[in-house]
Amino acid sequence: MWNVMEPWQLRQLERLAQFDPERVETVLNTVWHSYPGLLNELAILAVDQEALSVERCAELCGVDASEVEARLIAFRRRDSRADVVVEGNIARLRDGQVAVWEIVREFRKLGSVERLAETFPTLTHGQLAAAIKYAESHPEEVEDQIQRYERVLEKRRAEYPFAR
Repeated sequence: MWNVMEPWQLRQLERLAQFDPERVETVLNTVWHSYPGLLNELAILAVDQEALSVERCAELCGVDASEVEARLIAFRRRDSRADVVVEGNIARLRDGQVAVWEIVREFRKLGSVERLAETFPTLTHGQLAAAIKYAESHPEEVEDQIQRYERVLEKRRAEYPFAR
């Protein structure tokens, strides 16, 4: 019998791991054995989400840190298009639902991805890179959205000069 994966299943496996970790470890090792390379792929995803360090990932994958960095860059290039969706003529990050133009506007003010990551702590570096890459390939669209927002701000400041 084939069961379709549903979010509750993952949550319950995580819960089961709290009181029967050996059983979940056995299940995971069966998965890793059945799907060679999956553990390495998931480890790279975990590094992208900052849930795993580059050093620990290198240890798990049996490679050096520079190889992990190269795989991470390749993943981000491959994955960047999947992170951005267009809804109602506004490009947004799929998971965070943050508009690309908002990220780009902040990036212009802050000047670095590191500072941008501090401003958007729930977004991964991969998601931020995807937004910036999308903006680079759609500059007129993103600039138009930023300018519309700036006009709304200017109008609001004119109407309410004492409000901040």
